[in-house]
Amino acid sequence: MVYEKLLNEIYAVVSLKFLWKEYQPSFVKSESPDWINETMNLGLEVSQALLPDDGQTKNFIEQYLGCRKEELPPAAFERYGERLNFYNGRFWAVLPDNMTHQDYLFKAKYRFDKKLEKLNTNYQQKRYNGLYLFLHPIEESTMDTKHLFEYMKQQQKECIQHFDWVFLNCRKVIYVFRFLDSTIESIILPPNAESFLITEAEYLRYCGEWQDGTSLDEAAALFGH
Repeated sequence: MVYEKLLNEIYAVVSLKFLWKEYQPSFVKSESPDWINETMNLGLEVSQALLPDDGQTKNFIEQYLGCRKEELPPAAFERYGERLNFYNGRFWAVLPDNMTHQDYLFKAKYRFDKKLEKLNTNYQQKRYNGLYLFLHPIEESTMDTKHLFEYMKQQQKECIQHFDWVFLNCRKVIYVFRFLDSTIESIILPPNAESFLITEAEYLRYCGEWQDGTSLDEAAALFGH
């Protein structure tokens, strides 16, 4: 799916807070990277595995996210049709088109390369670096994780700065590439976990202003949750 940027960012750290066994509080909102965790000395960037041609879809979502069905322009239904996804009666996301498994791998590689370049030119420097990618393949079970892991490992081999963790969100499974010891972990979401995480992220996204320096663990109290 393609989601709005800040909602993506909040969903990512909420999922890590509840599901990642290495998590230590707390992530704080930042820019380049999107989150800083001082306890873990970790910077985390969040992105979707998109190609440049997907930019128009992303801009459409930024403009109409949260609108009711009748508020969307007719052209949106002509272009996206049944790919338009609604949650609680409001526009929520654009579902992926009928892409092949290989297309998803290509998108993941493209976005990783772009973020690796940014890491080495435009990031606040932390001891550890993480990248959280929303990939959403057609079938999680068909993910060639070993191929992607080796690709990413080789791509950053000669880089001064590199990603120590890469999280691949495939909806029902989050793959954790841990380059510190060259391991791959699968976090399988429990029943109803995805619905819970979406609800939690949506609430946090819209109940207050997310300025740089806002802590994830303090946000619920600040926003009265």
